Amino acid sequence: MTFLGKLVGSLAGMATGKWVLAVLGLALGHQFDRGFSKYARNSLPPSFIRVAFSAMGHLAKADGRVSEAEIHLARAAMRTLDLDTKATQAAMRAFNTGKQAGFNLEAQLRELRDEVRDATQMGEQLVAFLLPVLLLKPDVISAERRVLWQVAQTFELSRVDVAQMEARARLGRHFRSAPAAPPTQDRAVAAFAVLGIGPEASNAEIKTAYRRLMNRYHPDKLAADASAADLESASRKTREVREAYELVRARRGFK
Repeated sequence: MTFLGKLVGSLAGMATGKWVLAVLGLALGHQFDRGFSKYARNSLPPSFIRVAFSAMGHLAKADGRVSEAEIHLARAAMRTLDLDTKATQAAMRAFNTGKQAGFNLEAQLRELRDEVRDATQMGEQLVAFLLPVLLLKPDVISAERRVLWQVAQTFELSRVDVAQMEARARLGRHFRSAPAAPPTQDRAVAAFAVLGIGPEASNAEIKTAYRRLMNRYHPDKLAADASAADLESASRKTREVREAYELVRARRGFK
């Protein structure tokens, strides 16, 4: 979806507290997004904006308060989606509704689920939309995790799927915000998560995991009639797997 690269990319810089890096992250995200705006606008289910922003408000309030940074993030998402005045007002109402006590997130999610054919793909898009809220926080509490797991369950994703998506987002944030920095423990842990293995894995197991994921996600493995969005998704996942493998390999020192 066209907004995801810019949204996560700009947040990668914002999370460092340096607005120059935020602009750089936005530019990098834009490169990911180019060429897909028409597809995304035409493919969004009617209820996506309302459900996505109400879920964002619900997630933001899960720790008991909504920060200014989370409000700015919601507004940035509205701008990135190129919402007109009416749609922006509707999105803000949805965000505020999601913050209210007793908000029924499950009903909203099921409404969106009933509008789509591919539940898994929509679930991935919705989780990706919500992940920047978590990336703003130094610590993530269990109530916030439960919101993402509720989304995952409704859209037929596992907790492992969500954990890997978060790990890839955090890994990408580290790459964008500090590209020249040596591998840190946090980045290494995220890289292992992307590869679907633990830090205790042997070098041979790391190589096997890398080959398995590259074989699974490589665009050449897709059917001949695969859509542009599927090709882009496969290319993005391939890049993430390759970056994670290179980081782990550099840390372990093997070829």
